[in-house]
Amino acid sequence: MSSESRNCKIIATYFGTRRTYPYHYQNTIKILKDSIQNEVDLDPGVDNLDVIIVNHNCGVKEANDFLDSVDGKKTFAGKIRVFHAPWNNGIGMSLGSMDYGFKKLRDEYEYFFFQEDDYKVPKKNYYKKGIEILNQKDIGFVGYDMLSIKNHSQAIGEKYLKYIFRLPIILWGYKDYLQQHDIVIDKIVKLRKANEFPYAGGLMGLTHKKYLDQIIEINDKLCYPEIPNPRHKKRFIEFEQKSLWSMVKTFFLYNHYFVWYWLYCVLGEVEFTRIYYDIGYKVTHFPDTENLVYSYKIDRFKTSNNEKLNLIEDLFTDLKKVDK
Repeated sequence: MSSESRNCKIIATYFGTRRTYPYHYQNTIKILKDSIQNEVDLDPGVDNLDVIIVNHNCGVKEANDFLDSVDGKKTFAGKIRVFHAPWNNGIGMSLGSMDYGFKKLRDEYEYFFFQEDDYKVPKKNYYKKGIEILNQKDIGFVGYDMLSIKNHSQAIGEKYLKYIFRLPIILWGYKDYLQQHDIVIDKIVKLRKANEFPYAGGLMGLTHKKYLDQIIEINDKLCYPEIPNPRHKKRFIEFEQKSLWSMVKTFFLYNHYFVWYWLYCVLGEVEFTRIYYDIGYKVTHFPDTENLVYSYKIDRFKTSNNEKLNLIEDLFTDLKKVDK
């Protein structure tokens, strides 16, 4: 596809401790090497595509040196560009890195694809087809990892989520975010009733600079709460049996973390795409989902059949992978 537009993909990465794979920086370097090779080998269907790796820099020298070693590396349709974003107490996580990358490069590119480091998209022509969809009327964002919400009807309890988390949000000192949290939940419920898709999993998808500029104009940044990560560098205690009871124990043992993460999900991961409806556009899904998104976390392509595994995968560590 020949085009005068300038295209990029922003991959957000982080080399600190995580609760799921990749658990530590050695794991992260391993998956990034594979992800970068995918960018070298895969034809995205456009004649130019730079891959921007934004590191939420928590100070791991070996990892930073690795990124610096691939800066400028040629890909199928462009090159790798590496930026080290300030750590800033972990505020924003992947979204903070994406915000950093967009603001730094907003005048250099027109189309922006966002992706977290624990995924890759190995489907040929995925970028070209995404642009074609994005250029349809009223579409502001094309989500590539939307199997879960696309294949499930609205949950009965969605509207009650704001009440379930109200007390924990107040107790952990996040009351300043409570009103915004409730407003976003209400907007999500309204969109789900209208059979709209307000959430793109993994923040993964394609949009245009003109839409991102509008979001920055009304919100000053891409959407995320400015709350420090409460468990950076701290490992999680794991339970041998992955049962409902161990899930409950995990929730209470790490309640501060889960409340913080819940706010990040609602005011960050969901609001990241839901806000497109506030500026008059819709979020849609990439139609060809077969072998579209590969998850390093579950070590397989994402399908509607394995989406039900996500809760366990997100809450528990696979101990067999920790030292790999």
